[in-house]
Formats: sequence, C-alpha cells, structure tokens
Amino acid sequence: MTFIGLFLKSIFIMVLMVAIFLIGIVSFIYLRVKRMTKQFRNGSAKANRTNHRQQQSSAAGSTKRRSAEYDDGVVVEEELYDERSPRQANRKIFAKDEGEYVDFEEEK
Repeated sequence: MTFIGLFLKSIFIMVLMVAIFLIGIVSFIYLRVKRMTKQFRNGSAKANRTNHRQQQSSAAGSTKRRSAEYDDGVVVEEELYDERSPRQANRKIFAKDEGEYVDFEEEK
C-alpha cells in the first residue's frame, strides 16, 4: 500500500513540474511577442515621424534620428546629419550614358 501511495505522489509531483514548465514557456513566448509588437509599433511610428521631418527639412541639410533596442533592453539613439541638399541627395549616381549592358554567361 505504501508503494502505491509513493508512486501516486511521484506522478503528481512530475505532473505539477511539467505544468509549471509549460506555463513558463507559454508566458515567455507571450512576453517576447508582446515586446516585439511594441517595438514594431514604435518603429513604424518613428519611421513615419522621421519621413515627415525629412520632408520638412530645409535645403541646407537634414537630420535623421535612429534608435535601436537590444535584447537586454538597452535603447541606443543616434542622430545622423546629412549636409547635402535634398536635390543633390536624391540625384542618380550614374549618368544615362555611363555603363553598358553585358550578357551573363555562366562558366562551367
């Protein structure tokens, strides 16, 4: 009789430990997804504000803010400054008469 009682207690303890482990995994995944959605929402809002700020910038230059959040929760913000005029910044790098089309042939 004591053997059956000991066996039932050990099964109960194992089931309890598995349940606690599964609850921990589910809560970890939930918190991770919640943090990622928050970061995505904040990133989208910051990108929209940055694009709007860029359009309002003067011809003398534009300033961009960039932030990054790492896994340990540290947020790093940078300010990038471009001294070129918007017209010069948006121009094409190569002229139309530069470069040529080359057929690709694979070597064997």
